[in-house]
Amino acid sequence: MKEYIRKEGRRNVMKNNFWMLKQVWKCTPGYVVWMVVEGVVWGMNHSVGIIYMQQLFDALGEHVPFYSAARVIAGYAVYLIFFYLFHHWYWQIYNPKIREKLHIAMHTDMFRQAVVIDLAKYDDPEFYNDFVWAMDQSFEHAVGLMEDTGKLINRIMASVTLTGVMFGVDSTMAVIIFLLAAVRIGLTLIQNKISLSYRTLLNPLERKESYIERVFRLPDYAKDLRVTHVTENLFDEYRDTVAQKRRITDSYGKRFAILDYIRSASEIAGESGLIILMLYKVMVTGEVGLGGFAVAVNASWKMVWFLRDMVERLLKYHEHGMFIEKMRCFMNSRPTIIGGALAAPAFESLEFRNVSFSYGTGERQKAAVSQVNLKISRGEKIAIVGYNGAGKTTLTKLVMRLYDPDEGEIFYNGRNVKEYTLESIRQRMAAVFQDYRIFACSVGENVAGGRYDAQNAGKVLEALENSSFTGKLRSLPLGIETQLTREFENSGTQLSGGEQQKLAIARAFYKNADLIILDEPSSALDPDAEYELNQAVYEYAGNRTVIFISHRLSTTRHADRIYMFDSGKLVECGTHEELTAAGGRYAYMFRLQAEKYRE
Repeated sequence: MKEYIRKEGRRNVMKNNFWMLKQVWKCTPGYVVWMVVEGVVWGMNHSVGIIYMQQLFDALGEHVPFYSAARVIAGYAVYLIFFYLFHHWYWQIYNPKIREKLHIAMHTDMFRQAVVIDLAKYDDPEFYNDFVWAMDQSFEHAVGLMEDTGKLINRIMASVTLTGVMFGVDSTMAVIIFLLAAVRIGLTLIQNKISLSYRTLLNPLERKESYIERVFRLPDYAKDLRVTHVTENLFDEYRDTVAQKRRITDSYGKRFAILDYIRSASEIAGESGLIILMLYKVMVTGEVGLGGFAVAVNASWKMVWFLRDMVERLLKYHEHGMFIEKMRCFMNSRPTIIGGALAAPAFESLEFRNVSFSYGTGERQKAAVSQVNLKISRGEKIAIVGYNGAGKTTLTKLVMRLYDPDEGEIFYNGRNVKEYTLESIRQRMAAVFQDYRIFACSVGENVAGGRYDAQNAGKVLEALENSSFTGKLRSLPLGIETQLTREFENSGTQLSGGEQQKLAIARAFYKNADLIILDEPSSALDPDAEYELNQAVYEYAGNRTVIFISHRLSTTRHADRIYMFDSGKLVECGTHEELTAAGGRYAYMFRLQAEKYRE
């Protein structure tokens, strides 16, 4: 069974590597072609150098005319001039350009995939970790695979041509060199196996050590370190971790030292024996000339190096294959949320019928909403309220088809929302999510959600005015062109939480959608700013449909209808007056908040 698993593992590694080579070919076929050419040329170059040494020493031993020897040197010099012209063109001109092209193509493909994969994939820790890895390291392993493949071609070509040269000089010499290479390779494989065991023991300790170092380095922990006694615990953990690492290193260090000594001693004995044998054939029997002796000395260490390097390159294929599998899984992931064929018309109504939804699967499954029934019509101002974790935000994600219900159906204008294309249904809606984000670009680009220029400047300014952001806009150094965040520019402007919220709302207003969904739109605002924003939203909305989602009830008093959620279930429905008169959960929640405002 273990042997079967190992074979399957090897097959998967090769499949992953071939998959990556196909990706590179798709993006940059020239990279693959010139990688093969470079490997072949460099492989042959090693043998050309040894043949040159053989001819030069034979010329010396046979006392050929000076000019004949000079022609050999001149011919080799001309060859090297053209060889290094190709070498430097490839590595210093062509390779950097083609790698940049590959980088852009690979990341563009991954960016496109990141936009279309299901949002539920972000809830899967294993998939998300692979996704992060694919973004961060896939290019590095693609280039590593290409370079290792090029070097492997190089070593195979060099070994084949060099074997021919060695057997042409002396077959006994060739056999001895292959035996020396086999011993070296065997010792290398043993050392790699021990290294794997060593790294397996060391990795968890290095992660712990890295975590402790980050705690003392990052500003996130600075305040807590100063007001708690956790530092002593961390010091003890750090000392214990370093001590464990030292014990492991001491133990394995002895094994590495013994292996390195055996390898060095075997190389010295083997190469010395080979040189003695070749000297005997040159000086006593005369079977080999000076050129053959030069071939023996050069080929002995080159062949050992080539074969050892081939093994190490092949071992790297396993590493590349394991990591490439993560990118392969990410790129081969197909969305399950697929749109229909119809273009969504102007909004008239939205209806939930027995809708239930849970995040995660299996043991990680967590119910978010259960058996929800509600209907919203054009022009209505709806408030969805409840405590944190009541399932309010989930409704937004279901409406915009970022998720699909596990049970029940959602209808848009009387049709199942799945019948419409994703692009058209989302175009009819504008949402400000609870965890909205401000992008590292200009104010105008943040509001437009894309390119900003003179053609849409008026629309951007109108959206900013409607979201009550114009006061802040006047204070910005470059106005609407001001760069936000300091991701790319040290001079970028950092907005407060409330200012960011207004900007996110302006982005929703800019879209001019039929249905506006505001999830906790005033959570970062003080009461005065909250009142101002609510008034601005109502004025802007006009006959548009607006859904307010909040656990703060200051936005609900003027809503046409209020839906109260608790633990994922719709428990109350009515106007503010009806619900407060009923004396239920909404009335209790409103009374508590009203008292806090009065305080």
